[in-house]
Amino acid sequence: MRQELMALMAAAPPPVRRALGELMGSIKAGLEAAGQTPKFIDARARVYDWRNLLPMLTDIRAKLDRPIAARLRRRGKAKTELVRLEEQFALLRRAHEQMSLMFQISYALVNVGGEFQTSEEVLEQSAEVLIELLEADLFVCRLRDEYGEWVNVAANTQHGTSTPILVRAMEESIPGHPVMQAVASKQWSYVLSNNLMSSERGGESYDCVAYQEGYRSRLAFILRGHDTQPFGLIMLYSRAEAFFGGYDHQFLSDCSRIVSLTVGSRLEVGRDALSKASGGMAHVGNNALSVIKNCLELVKEDMEAGIRAGAAPLLRQFRTSFDLAREIELIGCALGGAERLRGAIANLLDAVDHPRIMHYIRGEEVLDLDPRSPQDEEG
Repeated sequence: MRQELMALMAAAPPPVRRALGELMGSIKAGLEAAGQTPKFIDARARVYDWRNLLPMLTDIRAKLDRPIAARLRRRGKAKTELVRLEEQFALLRRAHEQMSLMFQISYALVNVGGEFQTSEEVLEQSAEVLIELLEADLFVCRLRDEYGEWVNVAANTQHGTSTPILVRAMEESIPGHPVMQAVASKQWSYVLSNNLMSSERGGESYDCVAYQEGYRSRLAFILRGHDTQPFGLIMLYSRAEAFFGGYDHQFLSDCSRIVSLTVGSRLEVGRDALSKASGGMAHVGNNALSVIKNCLELVKEDMEAGIRAGAAPLLRQFRTSFDLAREIELIGCALGGAERLRGAIANLLDAVDHPRIMHYIRGEEVLDLDPRSPQDEEG
């Protein structure tokens, strides 16, 4: 058999001879590895020349390759499935990390500040939580004033270094500014900006101050109430390129809603408490002050009338024992005090929307209800 095969191979052209030799070597190695021997369908079939030998060897090699190919296909499918599982695991791990971060942010925002504070202080405290947990480098807080402009009320860096001098007030009508456009649209809850050059240079900032100071990306949370009206802005800056793009859309949307909810709730609770307190004080205090003021005014009028009619003997005797002018002056001071208290009650009503905090004794902070304006005090 061996001699016949050698003779058939010798008769084949050189390229075919090399192919036959490689096929036979491959078949021998495959049979030894599989522990098999070739099986012919028709044992009487004979090979007469190399033209019959080549397809026969090819058929044997193909049969040996079938289980190998099947194993490779199974391995390929398993590898594809493994890749898919790894991708799903990576997504789940990322979702878990962001969910854990969301819980940290929520817990910190709920627990920050245990006393009544102004809108500026509440916004700043929330920004301090976000700059730490989101690993930003700078925060800027803005509130809308009575003229509709968004005023810079607080700014600080992660490590307390100097902050850039950003524009104090911004109008919603600024062309090309993505944050102001998002505020006006009443839909977006956050805005990502990765080009902080000025709008004149194709960027997404009002000016180049932040860019010149080395900041390259910005994440702006637009705080909205239940009526979707914006009431505050917390803008985080990073020196890294596209830094906030690592957070997915759902995470940032949820984060913005949580900040809006916690900040809005703190402001509403304080506003509601002030509203009830000021309403009660206005009801009781104004009534009492009206009685006091009316009585004092009647006494003052009577005394002034008595002074003008000072010829009466009884009044002359009364004036010798009392200084009526001084008494009238004291009554005037009492009337002034009553009027000042009325002004304080009016300021308490105004503090519902615009509270002012002042330092009191022993480091305590109280509402500033003094009706005298700072200009009056300076004068």
